[in-house]
Amino acid sequence: MTEKFHVFVIEDDKHLQKMILDYLHLNFPDIEISLYKTGEDALIDMHLNPHLIVLDYFLSQYDKEAMDGLTVLSHIRQVNKTTRVVMFTGQEDPDVAATAMKMGAYDYVVKSQESFKKLGEIITHLKGHLMVNTPAFNRKLLIIVIIGILMLSLLLFFRH
Repeated sequence: MTEKFHVFVIEDDKHLQKMILDYLHLNFPDIEISLYKTGEDALIDMHLNPHLIVLDYFLSQYDKEAMDGLTVLSHIRQVNKTTRVVMFTGQEDPDVAATAMKMGAYDYVVKSQESFKKLGEIITHLKGHLMVNTPAFNRKLLIIVIIGILMLSLLLFFRH
């Protein structure tokens, strides 16, 4: 059985969270999605090893003491260096974007009319990358190569 592509969405705006969820369900019905209002809540579940984290920068709508996105990114990197993190934010400050990328963000997407399309492209790319780097895919590829070598060997053996 193949592993489901798992996405954490860390967004404190419930309307935007719903829009992201609806977009992902509509365009990627096969992925698993976990929703969080704060980074602190998501960090508790990092043992689930999501493939992608969609992370807002400002996360203090419900909890004024909540960590901001860069702080959450720092904590994510401390516990998991491989999960891709996309900063998905209204924050257009180039310094924040540069800092996020230096800290290991996979991408920085400013919320706009095109941002959902960009998020979809990222997920499509990562899902494709994940598929060709799974043990099941690698085993199938190895079997195909071995069968090809055997067939070629038999062909050459019987030709002579």
